[in-house]
Amino acid sequence: MFARPATRTGRRPVASWAILLTLTIAAGCGTSAPTPEEMQGAREAAQRAIRLVRHRHPEQSRYLQTLLAQAEVITAVEAAAPFWRRTPGRTEAAWLRVATAAAQSARSFRQQDEREQKAYWSALGPTLLAVQRARQQIRETGLGRREAAAFARATATYEAALRLAELGDWQGATQALGEARQAALVVHGSWSDLHSRFADPELRRQWQRWANEAIAHSRLHGTTVILVDKLNRRLDLYTGGARVRSYPAELGANGLRRKSHSGDRATPEGIYRVVDLKSGRRTKYYKALLIDYPNEEDKARFEAARRRGTIPWRVGIGNLIEIHGGGGEGTDWTDGCVALTNQDMDEVFAASRLGTLVAIVGTYVR
Repeated sequence: MFARPATRTGRRPVASWAILLTLTIAAGCGTSAPTPEEMQGAREAAQRAIRLVRHRHPEQSRYLQTLLAQAEVITAVEAAAPFWRRTPGRTEAAWLRVATAAAQSARSFRQQDEREQKAYWSALGPTLLAVQRARQQIRETGLGRREAAAFARATATYEAALRLAELGDWQGATQALGEARQAALVVHGSWSDLHSRFADPELRRQWQRWANEAIAHSRLHGTTVILVDKLNRRLDLYTGGARVRSYPAELGANGLRRKSHSGDRATPEGIYRVVDLKSGRRTKYYKALLIDYPNEEDKARFEAARRRGTIPWRVGIGNLIEIHGGGGEGTDWTDGCVALTNQDMDEVFAASRLGTLVAIVGTYVR
């Protein structure tokens, strides 16, 4: 997919310097008309230059065609005229203009081609890294359709750039690389925005305080508490203040964000209690611990957001947040709950009771 296109090399020279030199001397000295071989050489040089610049510089191609046509006409006119009506050096000058213009056009084209190749190869590496980074980041929870569309655009335009480079369209390839890089930056920008909260010192202090309170509660009362680290997708069991088990966890589809209302598919953050233990037909997720979301802090934050207008009045705060089985997907997929594999849920369920303390934090230092 990311194969490096081959660079085309070994182009034929557009015009022979011997032809140019011969025509220059002839035009300057007013000698006899150039030989058929000399004219054919200039003619072929012009035709090669026309083919070379036709697509990228059509105006230059038309100019060369005009010069070539003029040289052909002048040659025919001079050959048909009586010797006393001929203009010395006219034919030579016409073909000299053809050969000179062809050589200059080819030289300018190759110089531009080299600059464009250099720009392409300079842009290729950073773009590949940006697309690869976007490929990793798009898997993150909380990135939506906008980011998915940007990633699709990044990969498509990157592959288009490789195809254009294979065809020698270095300018088009470089432009496509720029578009791919910009699309990949959309993914990276959203990912960075999503993760910026985990570097917020105030939030980290709050999360650490909640974690420390839960661990201290376990130590003081000799009970089991549950800590969920959202960033690291871990659920830890503490008993008597010591961490005894740790399990991989899956979150809501927008799980790295803090839950604010129903339907946002975010996982809440705070200190909660288990208010129900479900198993059998009471849950479709094998076994489940229902927690008391929303707590008082969640409700106060929700009402404040509604007054600010950041949450529509018709939207509710949500409920039925659980720690449940059915996990093992390897991705965040729930509507805001924390999911474990059924085997891990067996152990967590057995260690839990009504009233078991559950701290859900962005991240914390163990």
